[in-house]
Order: sequence, then C-alpha cells, then structure tokens
Amino acid sequence: MAEIHILGQLQCAYNFNEPYSLFCRYSFQAGPNWTLVSGYSEGQTSSARADHKNCVVWSQPIDVHYVSKGIQGWPKIILQVYCLDSIGRSWVVGYGSCSIPAAPGQHDIQVPCWVPAATTVTDKLRQIFIGGTHQLTQTDIINLGCDRFKLNTQSKGDIELKVYIVLRNFNQFGVEYK
Repeated sequence: MAEIHILGQLQCAYNFNEPYSLFCRYSFQAGPNWTLVSGYSEGQTSSARADHKNCVVWSQPIDVHYVSKGIQGWPKIILQVYCLDSIGRSWVVGYGSCSIPAAPGQHDIQVPCWVPAATTVTDKLRQIFIGGTHQLTQTDIINLGCDRFKLNTQSKGDIELKVYIVLRNFNQFGVEYK
C-alpha cells in the first residue's frame, strides 16, 4: 500500500486582531481509500495571547501516518481558531482548510482564515456588546466549499504550518513525484 507520513507543527497564527487568547482545533480529513495507521486525526493547541507583532505562537506538533490504495481523497487539514476571553467563554474567530502537499519534503504553508460576517445591525451590535461571532452549524462547508459561495464572510488572520511529507510506495501505483 502507498503511505504518507505527515510530520511538522502548527506554528502560529497572525493578524487575527483579537484582544483575548487564541487556540486552534484541527482535524485531518481523508477520503474512504485512506486509513489512519498512527497518530491522531484531530487535536487542539494550547491557548496563547498575541505578542507585539500580533502573532500567537502555538508550536503544536503534528505526526500522522496514512496508508492508501489510491490518491483519490488526498488528506486535508481543517482548522478552527477560537478566542478564549477572561471569564472562560470561547467562540470561533476563524475557519480555514488546505490540502496536504503531494510532494515529499519540507513545506511552509500559510492558511488564510475567514468567518461568517454579521449582516444585520442587530448582529453587529450583539458582537460588539456581548462578544462572539456567527458559527457554522455544518462544518463540512469549511473543506468542501460546495455551499460556501452562499455565505457572507469576512477575512481574518492566517495560520502558519510547517510540514514534512514522507511518501512511500507511490511509484507502485503509477504516481511519480519530483
């Protein structure tokens, strides 16, 4: 079977402009041809506050190993950034996703994040005085994108990933990489 080993870390988030601590929940999604051999397909970083450069450093390690019979349904990483205020409330401040690179070696990935925007005056006032944002009820929209064009969204910050990809036995299935 063909194998992919994904090593690396969820390094940091920047330009979120939130006054509170941020943390990130992540999950790997792969098609039905893919089987997780080792590692955890989902996890969460610790929470941290932004520094003077508006950067939140997490350095969360990632170590996932998949096997597959084909390349259809290549793995993706789904990211949800949460804000944690001083009294323990949390809410989503950004969604993002990206496909894992298909070439072996080191890759630095910048994942842009977005959040559903407040569209009415009532929603905007609620965000200002109570806090929080709109959250997705179906998180499949994040990685599939089939209905995302219907959403009114607002750009947020970026998440930086550093991953090392190790591929094995893909040439037996007619996949060449350079």
